[in-house]
Amino acid sequence: MRLLLKFILAISLVSCAQKNDKIIGVWEVKNEYYQAVYEIVEYRGKFFGKIHYYNDGNLEYQGKNKKRDYFLTDVEKQGNIYNNGKMYLPDGSYYEVIFTLKDYNKLEALMTVEGKPYKEVWTKGKVIKNIFPK
Repeated sequence: MRLLLKFILAISLVSCAQKNDKIIGVWEVKNEYYQAVYEIVEYRGKFFGKIHYYNDGNLEYQGKNKKRDYFLTDVEKQGNIYNNGKMYLPDGSYYEVIFTLKDYNKLEALMTVEGKPYKEVWTKGKVIKNIFPK
C-alpha cells in the first residue's frame, strides 16, 4: 500500500511539472518579416503550437481556435532545449525547429529556411483575452 502511494505521488508530481513547463503559454513574435501571437500547449508529454494572430503585410489571419490553427507539432523537451518540432506552413511543407528557453520571457526558435539557418526570438505575451478585445 505504501509503495502504491509513493508511485501515485511520483506520477502526479511528474505530470504537474510538465503542465507548469516554462514553454507553455502565449508568445509574441515581431521581426522584419512578420508579427504573430502563438500559444504553446502540452499534450501527452509533447508540445504543440497554435496561431492566435499572424500578419506578414500580405496575409493577416486571426486564429479561430480550430484544429487548422495548430502549426507546430511534436516538440519534445530535453533540459532547456525543445527539439524534434515541426513548424508547418499553409502549403503543408514544414521547417524542423529547435527551441531554446533563454529565460522565462524569451524563447529562441532556430530553423533552416531555404537551406540557411534562421533564428528568431519569441517573447512571453499577454493573456489571450487581452490581446483580442471583443
